[in-house]
Amino acid sequence: MAHPYASLMLEQNAMPPRVGVRLIDWAQGFSYRLYEGILDFHRKGHPMVLDFEQPNAREIHPVRIDRYWKGDGLLVFRYTASEAKTWKSQGMAVVNLSTESPAGKPHFPRVTLDNEAAGIMAAEHFLSLQLQNFAVVVDEHRLYSRARATGFQMRIAQSGKLAQRISIPTSKFSPASRAARNLQAAMLALSKLALPCGIFCKDDLCAVWMIRAVHQLGLRVPQDIAILGVSDDVVYCMATTPAISSLHYPGRDIGHAAAELLDRMMRGESVDPETHIRIPPKRLVVRESSGPVELPDAVVTSSLRWIRSTTPQRAVTVEELCLVLGVSREILRQKFHAVLGKSPKQVIDEMRSDIVSEHLRHSEDTVEEIAIRCGFSGSDDLCRFFKRTKGSTISEWRRMRSGN
Repeated sequence: MAHPYASLMLEQNAMPPRVGVRLIDWAQGFSYRLYEGILDFHRKGHPMVLDFEQPNAREIHPVRIDRYWKGDGLLVFRYTASEAKTWKSQGMAVVNLSTESPAGKPHFPRVTLDNEAAGIMAAEHFLSLQLQNFAVVVDEHRLYSRARATGFQMRIAQSGKLAQRISIPTSKFSPASRAARNLQAAMLALSKLALPCGIFCKDDLCAVWMIRAVHQLGLRVPQDIAILGVSDDVVYCMATTPAISSLHYPGRDIGHAAAELLDRMMRGESVDPETHIRIPPKRLVVRESSGPVELPDAVVTSSLRWIRSTTPQRAVTVEELCLVLGVSREILRQKFHAVLGKSPKQVIDEMRSDIVSEHLRHSEDTVEEIAIRCGFSGSDDLCRFFKRTKGSTISEWRRMRSGN
């Protein structure tokens, strides 16, 4: 059933469509970025009049977006089965901004974070810290959580290691006891982990109660347990001690893609409810919760800190590292193999290739410019190094990360 907006758009002086935007309370700290993408789409010549639910000190008339709301289209983060039934009967154009839907049924097309890609990026961050023990907190009753855990465990397995799955069914706990049961389950799981360990949490809110559980056990973050969340929620990540490292929610890109999809639907285009547009995370914001960890050997820990601080600017050698630490090459080799199962040269190359990868992911610089910045003689030198350490060419690596 085509929405009336399709015919309205045929009129030369048609009014812009009225679009309702409804987010969920606990997502406000990161999902507000969606509005930037919606505005970007608006500025490209696709005007929309927005209705939104937001606390406003009663200075403007409140808006309630539910199954009785009247408008042309909806962008919603979660909805009920009764709302879906009503909206569908009205021919309302709706885009779901959440991976989840009532009873797991895709009533409407979705535009969300690529959750599996988020798990992969989280794993790569912990691997760059040279951690040997990993875990992921997952709510098996949530699709987004399972997808994030799958990506994380898959990438850790590719490195020859295992990531323990900590299953905590948060969504099934009653609201009255949820906080206490989360903390209890987290403490039990933490007490069984080999340390130091990197824990990927299903979201930032989970990272908050995991950090509190770590503190309850008398452990340290990040020295014993490194914590990483998802969404880069400004409240949860920065109001916690220590501040939480997190994958940044690409709200601007998701908002733009969702607005564009909704616009097509409001114009009468038929879109399969199974449609799921996944937007990969572009960056990870590193804060204190996943800072450099303390490994069992002080020499190895000091080595990693020095390598990490030096390699962004230039190449370093094992001989130089030995001189800085005051140890022989053979002793250093033995210590690295005992703690990390790798040689110092392997670790130096891995850290250097990770730094190059970050430049490739986040900057618009040419390969030649990145090569000079990272201390290579030129683009050819960098390309050979990258192929040797990453197992793919730079163009192949970029293509895989872009999802094309």
